[in-house]
Amino acid sequence: MSSDVTVPVPHRATITLSDVAREAGVSIATASFVLSGRGGSRSAGSPATKAKVRAAAEALGYVPNRNAQAMRTGRGGGIVLALGTLDDPWGVQLATQVREDALPHDLSTLVLADERWVEYLSGASADAAFITSVDFVEEGPERVHRLAAATQTGIVAFTAQMEPAGFDVISSTPYRAIAHAFARLRARHATVHLLAPELGGGSHTLSHPRALAFLDAAREHGDPSPEKHVRITPIGARDTYRSSLDWLSGPDRPEAVICFTGYQAVALQSAAERLGMDVPGSLEIISIGDVPAESEYFDPISYYGVDDVFARISAVVVDAARHRGERQGELHTFEWQFFHGATTHDEDDEE
Repeated sequence: MSSDVTVPVPHRATITLSDVAREAGVSIATASFVLSGRGGSRSAGSPATKAKVRAAAEALGYVPNRNAQAMRTGRGGGIVLALGTLDDPWGVQLATQVREDALPHDLSTLVLADERWVEYLSGASADAAFITSVDFVEEGPERVHRLAAATQTGIVAFTAQMEPAGFDVISSTPYRAIAHAFARLRARHATVHLLAPELGGGSHTLSHPRALAFLDAAREHGDPSPEKHVRITPIGARDTYRSSLDWLSGPDRPEAVICFTGYQAVALQSAAERLGMDVPGSLEIISIGDVPAESEYFDPISYYGVDDVFARISAVVVDAARHRGERQGELHTFEWQFFHGATTHDEDDEE
């Protein structure tokens, strides 16, 4: 005869910071410094001491109470990357870099995949936040100022419109790069197109600074009605790929395309390969923005970008998290340059 009686499992006592300190042979204060996101402080002890504390916490299964930590220390132990989307390989590569750089400092990384960064950060206890859409959303700069005044989060704004004001600014504008990309392709083709995503949130694609830079470059070359040469697709890699298949199969197939972002360049190149097109013989592609190697399925894509951009951004963001109370805000200017790949003809790459 079977029995359905459930034997109660003994309740395991909650592991405390005191238990970790005892296991590691250190003071509670030292264990607190190591596990609270302040591991860079001298009070946390030597690297060997920090390693002992972390090993003891892992062995005992200690989970710190982040809410209590935030109330006690004013630190949340985390970095928020307000990327707005998960479709762009650029953001994925940046998140990977920040995670690798932040973990040794006991800082976790959270990706915010929408534009509600003001609402989220106003109620969160993040140590730092990297905001990418300042120039693309309504009242972006004003929102950053309000957020900086209302929170203790170390803010790093990715913007061409602002100066540091108690927060860091990374200025890395591609507008001159777009003009150079246009001139590079226009020297070999009668028409150059821009592949761009349909932008929501009240920001129309043709009024975006990147699109305006393309239109200005076309007008300077005497091209009439350059708006006709802007191909707008639904946002996202899959929809860009499908739209590109239709475009490259139609009667108005382009010969030279500047891509608004790296993920669009990957989608366009993939569509061209699917159709058996000769790249760059029948189609030249230049991406505006780095194309992480992990996202490329074929030969490397030519692009304009910033050398070692992910490591440089990560260094600023992690430093803002570690020393937010000591920072007045700095301006970090990243210059763009051309990186020749297999999607443009061989040439002298010097600008």
